[in-house]
Amino acid sequence: MILPDDCEDKEWVIPTRTGGYSSSTVCGVNSRTYHGFLIVPQNSPHFRFLVLSKFEDFLRVGREEIPLNTNHYLGGFFPDGYKFITRFERGRNYVKWYYQYGTIDVEKTLVVNQFYNSVDVTYRATKGFFRICPLITYRSHHLTWKNRQGFFVMETQGNRINILFENKLILSFEIDGENRVEPTGYWYYNFMYKLDKENGSNFEEDLYNPFCIYSLGNHIIIHAYSGERPATSTPKGLHRDPVKLIGENGLDFLVKGNRGWAIIAGYHWFDEWGRDTFISMEGILLMNNETEAVLQILRRYFSLEEKGMLPNGYIDYNGEPIYRGVDVSLWGINAVYKYFLYTHDKDAVKELFPVMQDIVEWYNKGNGIVYNKGGIIFHRGAPRTWMDAQYDGVVVTPREGAAVEVNALWYNALKVMDYLSNVTGLSDDRYAKMAEETKRSFVSTFEDERFLYDVVDWDGKPDRSLRPNQIFAVSLPFPVVEGDLAKKVVNAVEDSLFRPYGLSSLSRESPQYKPVYKGDRASRDNAYHNGPIWPWLLGSFIDAKVRLETNQIVLKLLIDQLRPLMSLAEKNGGYLPEIFDDVPPYKSRGCMAQAWSNAEVYRGDHQINQFIETSDYYVRLSWKWSSRN
Repeated sequence: MILPDDCEDKEWVIPTRTGGYSSSTVCGVNSRTYHGFLIVPQNSPHFRFLVLSKFEDFLRVGREEIPLNTNHYLGGFFPDGYKFITRFERGRNYVKWYYQYGTIDVEKTLVVNQFYNSVDVTYRATKGFFRICPLITYRSHHLTWKNRQGFFVMETQGNRINILFENKLILSFEIDGENRVEPTGYWYYNFMYKLDKENGSNFEEDLYNPFCIYSLGNHIIIHAYSGERPATSTPKGLHRDPVKLIGENGLDFLVKGNRGWAIIAGYHWFDEWGRDTFISMEGILLMNNETEAVLQILRRYFSLEEKGMLPNGYIDYNGEPIYRGVDVSLWGINAVYKYFLYTHDKDAVKELFPVMQDIVEWYNKGNGIVYNKGGIIFHRGAPRTWMDAQYDGVVVTPREGAAVEVNALWYNALKVMDYLSNVTGLSDDRYAKMAEETKRSFVSTFEDERFLYDVVDWDGKPDRSLRPNQIFAVSLPFPVVEGDLAKKVVNAVEDSLFRPYGLSSLSRESPQYKPVYKGDRASRDNAYHNGPIWPWLLGSFIDAKVRLETNQIVLKLLIDQLRPLMSLAEKNGGYLPEIFDDVPPYKSRGCMAQAWSNAEVYRGDHQINQFIETSDYYVRLSWKWSSRN
């Protein structure tokens, strides 16, 4: 038996790959505003709305009704369907609950029809009938609603039941199996979402029940969809190899929207973000041979360039681009370089190269946000780096001035431009000269006696906080620091920030250090980049280690240190979360499924194994050569 108190933080999520998803907990108790059987984008992949929360469902045996579901109301848990659950199963595109009541076995399977806003829920029992009552709403997945009577209309068209909200069709049902439908028009009041309550968010909900379905047999399928109804998908199992599982499930972040392919940054609440998109491209798309999707995404982002800036996000209801991040364009140039390494597609590079030139030109001469001072990029405004937490007008980590990773990315971008200009025959030697100037200035600007400064302000005052941002100076394809300084950087990060699940965002020695991410919005945002562990940083840390480490044993031990993440991915349906607390037991926090976590851990593991395999090959080759001579 799975107790409801124990299950409310044991979540599952299955993306529809339209931008929406299906999600709940292992015992079926919705514990977040974001939980529901069907969340649908209104401007795909953006502007996501919950339309079908769940089913209030029962097994009917004679005059007795046995509940199959459980809800958390303000007054407690009801009904007690959790008592009859014997097992929960998670697959690639489905979840299944197994129940037992005396000698009667029941199975309830929810299958997500990916690339459609559609789920199919199948009920089977060895004996008895079913009563199934959908609970619906129509609201942003970020916000709950209460007391919204009178807005929903139920219409029947042949074997299809439509639900309208203010004359807009929001949800349809079709039923396979003999049944009768009884209109109800009931409201269910005071659902309570525990995880949102703990976070100080809205957590109370009322849901509407338009009708109930009575099966006339012990097998029935309910098709719930918004828009087009697809054919029922076949349930698919999860890959048994945890590394391949992380790589395969990374594709669930690739979605098809109104403007083509996009990468969703994280489930449940994150949308499409430029920075996350470019960082995730290799591990999610290129390593899965999705090169056409990569090129389409690059074309779309680069077509939206303004004064050297690429979009960091989009307004959800109309898709208009938002320009904020000073590193986004530089990550974009890096993504083009990675695309070329995988495809050798010179024509695509030639197509994108003029925009890349424009980006570099604006960064070089300044655009009102970024400024070039002697080869070093400074920026105004906050927050504009990936450490972007803010609440009630408070910017937690402003980092205005010259940020270390922005300048590592700037040097990398200049070297990429030099490389690609030569590869494509568009040779321009000024990029190499600019890169050399930046490299000289970088060392004199950021080098500390122990590691690299995190930020240098406009007056030249350094921020000596030990953060992981400096790892990019060593890890990027074209590292701006080398030799002893590079070793010093990697050693500092490894000694102070490396953890079982990633890199901590701030040294424990800092007075701003806050290791636990929980509580209300202010508490969480104050901690967000000031201590919690970020798995996505492992990819860059591994790049740096592979670049500098010559001892294979050390790198093989690094694989062992990734095992806690692999184990978690197996339990989490193939997804890795956004962050972890920086104290044991390293509780996962934030989004339960984060694109760049999957992408960079998958890529990092591949990097280590590739290096070891290559080294083993040359060791074997050397042994053969020496034995022959």
